[in-house]
Amino acid sequence: MGNMDYDIFTKIYENTVIPVLDYASGVWGAKQYDNIERLHYRAIRTFLGVGKITPIPAILADMGWHPVFIHNQCNVVRLWCRLMNMPGHRICRKVFVWDREMSRRYRNTWFNSAKTLLDRCNLSHLTENDSAISTRFILDSVKSKLVADFKDKWFNEINNMPKLRTYKHLKTEFYAEPYVQKHLTRTQRSAIARIRCGTFPLEVERGRYRNIPIEQRVCKMCNSGSIEDEQHFILYCDRYSVLRNKLFTAISPDPAYPLRINELPPNAALNELLSNNNKSIANFILDCDRIRRELFNYFS
Repeated sequence: MGNMDYDIFTKIYENTVIPVLDYASGVWGAKQYDNIERLHYRAIRTFLGVGKITPIPAILADMGWHPVFIHNQCNVVRLWCRLMNMPGHRICRKVFVWDREMSRRYRNTWFNSAKTLLDRCNLSHLTENDSAISTRFILDSVKSKLVADFKDKWFNEINNMPKLRTYKHLKTEFYAEPYVQKHLTRTQRSAIARIRCGTFPLEVERGRYRNIPIEQRVCKMCNSGSIEDEQHFILYCDRYSVLRNKLFTAISPDPAYPLRINELPPNAALNELLSNNNKSIANFILDCDRIRRELFNYFS
């Protein structure tokens, strides 16, 4: 499964796992269940090749997958629409009417859960009458609202998580990243994902777990005294200058005029490298990491 393409992985997941997670969610899916979402995150981590400490907002956005609860809540609304349009003599319709009556006396009813969901989507007026409704229009409205609310929450999270110091400059829209959709090995995909998501074992990240002040998390691979973060590692560290020059030459449209990435602002340069030229930048990261490991092993 490690080297499987994104489209194949997504199709298998959506056709074998989601139907199980989603079974009868029209009845129980009005709220979010963490155990279901954890399985969803596990599938993403497996594909990206990242660990458990990788921030969830980052892996969701790079894969372009919405949380499962959005689909579950849409199923609740779909069932509500079906019951609203169902003939009165059907048993399911009679149970629905009974539940609606009970919801006036009790709080924890299915009708109240569906009503709360519709209220959040500015559709509360639909629960006040028995007229025929357009299922497609309501579902589209609910999904659009749920997705918009989720994206607002996602954007706030990536801008407030210290680990995503680099990611927030690379990602402003929620969609599947090109490196995820390209045919890369799992090792190559993992290298890019860990750099983007802030979990690559650089000093800026390792120092967090040893309570080292940020200004002391300097690069041990060069004498610049700079903090070893993603920008320094990819763009500036002298230890990797030979590999970096080869990278810039390889990705230049004209080899006679290599790209002057270092002349770009740091965030723009990182965005250029990590959003394009996926195999080249992945191999560069892996080669640099190999040098780091060899040096650390030599002095350990």
